[in-house]
Amino acid sequence: MRFGPVPLSEAEGAILAHSLRLEKGRLRKGVRLEAEHLEQLRAAGIAEVAVARLDPGDLHEDTAAQTLAEALSAGAGEIHLTRPFTGRVNLIADRPGVVLIDADKINAANAVDPMITVATVAPYHQLQTGGMAATVKIIAYGVPGDALARAAELARGAIRLATPVYRTASLILTEIEGGAADKGVDAVENRLSGLGMTLCETLRCAHDEDALAEAIVRAAGEVILILTASATSDP
Repeated sequence: MRFGPVPLSEAEGAILAHSLRLEKGRLRKGVRLEAEHLEQLRAAGIAEVAVARLDPGDLHEDTAAQTLAEALSAGAGEIHLTRPFTGRVNLIADRPGVVLIDADKINAANAVDPMITVATVAPYHQLQTGGMAATVKIIAYGVPGDALARAAELARGAIRLATPVYRTASLILTEIEGGAADKGVDAVENRLSGLGMTLCETLRCAHDEDALAEAIVRAAGEVILILTASATSDP
């Protein structure tokens, strides 16, 4: 990519590097200059503009971002990509889940070229529907196609959304005199709902092994959670 000022006579087809305010509107940076844009610039008395011009083999920032994001999200599960804009594509969760990341792949892709970047949430980060798992950003207006291809291959399949395989949970509370009662139930229910699961029942029993065993047998949820009335330091 070549970057710098050029006369208007050489600017057609190039990418505008800086936004310009004109009498009738504004030309935003990143726009590919066409004949009508050049006429507007001439009318405004502008004879020279700073532009980026792609070399043979370069990829435009949006194409590069889309290509890298598609490789990154290969096999990712219920994640979709946003439309490329100014060299950026975001990876968005379609449902609640936990993000699994191959950090070595991400680091390797980021080491290919300083203009090619991938940023992600931390491994095992919990996302709600619509949460952003990662973003791809091409810093320059264009990057060498061979560098982008290397980064895409290194990043392929580096991110995945693990979604719950169970839908319901039972919560069993053991009780002692003067115990915490329902303290903690809301927190458990909120964590479950954050994963798209339902707390289908809350069972109570004495803080006793036999009573707890009976409650476990009665529990209807696919997952059984136990919140004890006192410390669980005794195995």
